[in-house]
Amino acid sequence: MLQYLDFISKGQNVWELPIRYRLELLIDYAYFLFCNQVAGGIIPRVDNEASMQLHLSNILLQVGRMNVFAPDEHFSVVLEKKIDLNKSTVKSPKRKARIDIFIELKKGEETASAAIELKYLKKSDSASTDARYSLYKDLQNLEQYASNIPGLYFCEIVYCNIPSLIYGGRSKFSLVEGNEIQQYEGDEVYKPIPLTNHYPIHWDELGKHSFLKLIPK
Repeated sequence: MLQYLDFISKGQNVWELPIRYRLELLIDYAYFLFCNQVAGGIIPRVDNEASMQLHLSNILLQVGRMNVFAPDEHFSVVLEKKIDLNKSTVKSPKRKARIDIFIELKKGEETASAAIELKYLKKSDSASTDARYSLYKDLQNLEQYASNIPGLYFCEIVYCNIPSLIYGGRSKFSLVEGNEIQQYEGDEVYKPIPLTNHYPIHWDELGKHSFLKLIPK
């Protein structure tokens, strides 16, 4: 979570970095601010993915604009960006999808882009296999976004306001700290979800709030 601040503390110049890495750093910092503002109470209530999208995109826009350093640079945030997938997924069988948050950092002719999917898990989801299965569907879509957009950085951000250990143990879609999300082979209830990558699970616990940023291993 502190990748951006750690970099700054070493006295290195952000503006000299490749823009793809700068984009990753500003997403990391925006995630850090979002988690702490929710836990601290300045963001008073987050109870669905729409409110997550509103607050996180606002933070991203502010952080992104503060990380533009030259006249030929530009940062943008787009919500619910439409995208046609190269192949169908469980979530988007007709190959039509929308990215929760899509951001771009441009420098001259060079562009770095990122896709972020969001998931809010409420207390009633603690025993819900459906809720956690939907995470796998998001990750499959994110991988398809990356196949459409060369060099795309992508991640899934999860928030719940109960201890994350509730999401462990017996579910086939376990979200236990230290585990990894891998492809799901399918069964009589849930369709298979092939994933190209593995996604380590490392919760960020701030009081009663639990946050998770899933990025490929």
